[in-house]
Amino acid sequence: MDQVVSESLVTDRFTVIVFGSFAGLALLLAAIGIYGVMTFSVAQRNHEMGIRMALGAGSAHVLRLVVGEGMWAALIGMAIGLPGVYLVGKTLRGLLYNVGALDMRALIGVALVLLASALAACYVPARRATRIDPLAALRQE
Repeated sequence: MDQVVSESLVTDRFTVIVFGSFAGLALLLAAIGIYGVMTFSVAQRNHEMGIRMALGAGSAHVLRLVVGEGMWAALIGMAIGLPGVYLVGKTLRGLLYNVGALDMRALIGVALVLLASALAACYVPARRATRIDPLAALRQE
């Protein structure tokens, strides 16, 4: 009986593995994209960060500024993507057992994972921004 049940679930397992793989790849690509944008933003604003630090802004202030800017962009992206959640939920309802169109636990879990990956992707360029030498940044122009 266990073998019959296992064979009947092969297609469902394969579907879940494919969806999970694509979701992991999408999360990785999103984190790399946020990291790239934030790194470029910090590089473009190198002079500004140098002026801020020369005028007395601490590294915590610069860190909070860069991370806050990146997280604000991530929150706006999540707000724009919320209507798509309902449409994808309707599609998945037919493929997965006992999954509603809007499963709030899953939605909150995914939102937390996305925000955590965005935070990690913003933190590295923000730490790099705190190590800017104010004199070297001011001499660049």
